Amino acid sequence: MNKDEMIDGIMRASGISKANINRFYDGLVELAKKKLAAEGEFTFPGLGVLRVKIRKAREGRNPKTGEKIKIPRKKVVRFGAYKDLKELLNPPKTEEPTS
Repeated sequence: MNKDEMIDGIMRASGISKANINRFYDGLVELAKKKLAAEGEFTFPGLGVLRVKIRKAREGRNPKTGEKIKIPRKKVVRFGAYKDLKELLNPPKTEEPTS
């Protein structure tokens, strides 16, 4: 789903104008960026949390040449889903009665 598809879906579901949703979306993205940079975490109530994690430096290989390379440590963003979302995607399995 791209930005336009998301905005159209929200517009149809909420009845809010496309221009207002577009401004809201842009504001939400900017807020998320600022919070991640300053605090390392941004919460989407009802969905989950974006968190900044540090990926350790490591040694890798160039897939073309096989040469060893050093990969520096870097910050990455990870999403942690809340329990309700996880259960929606992975419902508990019910045991089927055996006859």
